[in-house]
Amino acid sequence: MSSNYKRIGEYIELVDERNSDLSINLLLGLTVDKKFIPSVANTVGTNMKNYKIIRKNQFACSMMQVRRDKKMPIAILKDFEEAIISQAYPVFQVVDESLLDPDYLMMWFSREEFDRQATFHAVGGVRGSLEWEDFLDFELPIPSIEKQREIVKEYNTVTNRIKLNEQLNQKLEETAQALYKHWFVSPNKKYSKKKLGDITSLITDGKHGNCKDEPNSGYYFLSAKDVRHTLMYDNARQINKKEFDETHRRTDLNPKDICLVNTGATIGRMCLAPANSRTRRTTFQKSVAVIKPKESVSSGFYLYCLLKNEMREIIELGKGTSQSNLLLGDLKEFEVDFPETNKIQEFEIKVTPIFNLLESNSEENFLLEKIKLIILMKMSNVKN
Repeated sequence: MSSNYKRIGEYIELVDERNSDLSINLLLGLTVDKKFIPSVANTVGTNMKNYKIIRKNQFACSMMQVRRDKKMPIAILKDFEEAIISQAYPVFQVVDESLLDPDYLMMWFSREEFDRQATFHAVGGVRGSLEWEDFLDFELPIPSIEKQREIVKEYNTVTNRIKLNEQLNQKLEETAQALYKHWFVSPNKKYSKKKLGDITSLITDGKHGNCKDEPNSGYYFLSAKDVRHTLMYDNARQINKKEFDETHRRTDLNPKDICLVNTGATIGRMCLAPANSRTRRTTFQKSVAVIKPKESVSSGFYLYCLLKNEMREIIELGKGTSQSNLLLGDLKEFEVDFPETNKIQEFEIKVTPIFNLLESNSEENFLLEKIKLIILMKMSNVKN
């Protein structure tokens, strides 16, 4: 181990501050993706005095089920000055920020290698937990504080660009949807009714995931988590080519096909398949449906906006079971207002620049995520 590697326990300390006077009511949860989110826990009748206070630049982590999840949930509080979290989470802070930058430490916790180390040391069977003392014995390279801040600045520059692109894409989505409503949604406009099955060439879903992983194969097996504003390939599974061709090739994904999460907590989330989906051979788990527009009807942009506008009613189709689930038959039978084809074509000419820019931003973010990983990887060899 390089001489600049130091034991984490020499630089952090536990903090146990309770909400005894009930002065804080912002309750946060901790995700396996190393983020704080507003808690959805039912706190009715709960004694909030026992909850732990966490303050800006302090960390919280979960030591439980690390082996099962193959990740250690751990995050630094940045978006709020203070909040409360479950008493089950250890809260800790950097002892001396002139020696170790908290953001630099969080970068180390974000590395895949850190999660592998945490998984290896977790004990207790399938739901193996990590012992606090083992965590304190983990080591990381600690160069000069100036070098740490330089690395953090480089990393934050990339992260902030990603966030900016995401915000811009949100505005672009809203603009496209506003144009759709202006063109097609009006009580004074009369259209014929068509079923989704009549204006699409295919509505299908994926297959269950019994297949061998093969990193860098170029054959992707995506799930609901990979459907965001675009298809997220950076952390997606890659599988064996032979199994892809023989068993799991349920969709020959083309650009502008519509990918729709059809079950679970994110039901209704959807995106257009990007232009590079032809070079990244793609199939899906059953949690994702693929909707292919008829070329004679829509290039994909109109149908995407239509589905966005109708999504509340579409989601209603999947309710009534323990877990919401959109049946393909129901999707095919779902009726929508359908205008003249020439109006659709005019609309798609108008919104094409919007969707092209949206895809360009998404592709840039894909490359920026790779740069983030490179920066994190370089930390293991950092010099003063």
